[in-house]
Formats: sequence, structure tokens, C-alpha cells
Amino acid sequence: MSAVHNLPDPNKMPYALRPMHERDLAQAAEIERDAFPTLFPPTSFRRELKNRLARYLVAWRCEDPPPESQVAPPEQTDYARPSQISRFLSRARKNLWRGRPSAWQPGQQYITGFLGTWYMPDEAHIVSVGVRADYRGCGIGELLLIGAIEQARARRTQAITLEVRTSNHIAQNLYKKYDFQPMGIRKGYYTDNREDALIMTAAHIRGLSYTERLRQLTAAHQDRWGSADRTIS
Repeated sequence: MSAVHNLPDPNKMPYALRPMHERDLAQAAEIERDAFPTLFPPTSFRRELKNRLARYLVAWRCEDPPPESQVAPPEQTDYARPSQISRFLSRARKNLWRGRPSAWQPGQQYITGFLGTWYMPDEAHIVSVGVRADYRGCGIGELLLIGAIEQARARRTQAITLEVRTSNHIAQNLYKKYDFQPMGIRKGYYTDNREDALIMTAAHIRGLSYTERLRQLTAAHQDRWGSADRTIS
């Protein structure tokens, strides 16, 4: 009999959130280089994991198999399932052609994006968000933002703030969607080209009105992309 349960659930998003671990460091650095090629100095993710103020979330691809040592051989089915590994290896070969071997290794979860937050006494500060170029437009950046807001609310934080390039209107529109409001400008904030940063803040994120707004936005994201497992602590 066919193992129908092995087929992917069309109502589930193929990505999930969890805290960043040490085994993710090389992939996080790779994503940062991909998302911010001119960033200098690069983030020391190892140091960030030891920073008591910092919390990092990663989005990982659910359909990657767990390490071979933890699973039995897959059951044969009558259904042809698209090979996630084959598609990844194709991209990895392209990276090798460019002289950049992939940081992903067989048996690891494939990380598609990350978000870092620093927790201050009175607010949460999103310090970095990065998504692999091949995975943009898949709802991952918004999923990471939802996870960051949920994490801040769980930690009883009242407000979240961030900086975004004044030229990055796509990111600004996403933040405005989640009620981040412009609060000011940091002149010459970005070291690569001295571009200004727009400061945006979402206030009263534990209030009743924001709670309902977040519920509606999360439901809309789920309707479009599918439900996603989110482990935020």
C-alpha cells in the first residue's frame, strides 16, 4: 500500500522557525554575505550566541531529512516526490563554480533566513534580518518578523524598534504592515555607502488592539503560505 502520509501537506508552509544553534553559524554567515554583500565588518554570530541580550531565530526548510543516524531508511511509495536535495545540490554546484562552497552539509537542516533581536530594558531591537536570495518572495522574511514579535511579546516587551535603509521600500512596507511607524533618521548609518537609516517602531505590542492586529496578520500569512511551526524560545 502506498505511504500517502509521506506526501507534503499542502496546508503547511515548508519552512519553520527555531532558535539559532552553534551548528547554524556557517550557514548564517553565508546568508549574511548573500543578503548584505557590502556589509563590513561581518556579524560574529558565535559572539552573538553568547550575548545575553541577543536572541536569534532561523527559518529552516522542513522537508530536508534529519541526520541519517536518526532515521530508518525511507519507505517506498507509489508517488514521485520532488527532490529537495537535488535542487539544493544544483545550487551548491553553482556556488562551487563561483568558488564559494556551500556551508550546508548533508544531515544538517538547510537554513533559509535568520533574524536577530537585542533585548533592552524597555524595548526589543531587531538588529538584522537576512534571507537567501533564492528563497525571497516565499513569505520567509514575514515569518521571521512574526516570530520576532511573538518572542518579544512572550518576553513581556512593550515595543520593538529597528533601522532600515531609506531606499529599501519593500522592507519598509512590510514593517508598516505590522504597525511599525517612522520615528526618525540616523544619518550615514550604513558604513558601506553612508546611506541614512529610517528608525521604525511598533509600540504597545502587548495591547489588545495590537494583539488582534497580529492575529489577523498571522492568519493572512497562513492563508497565503500555509501554517508554519514556530519555536521562539
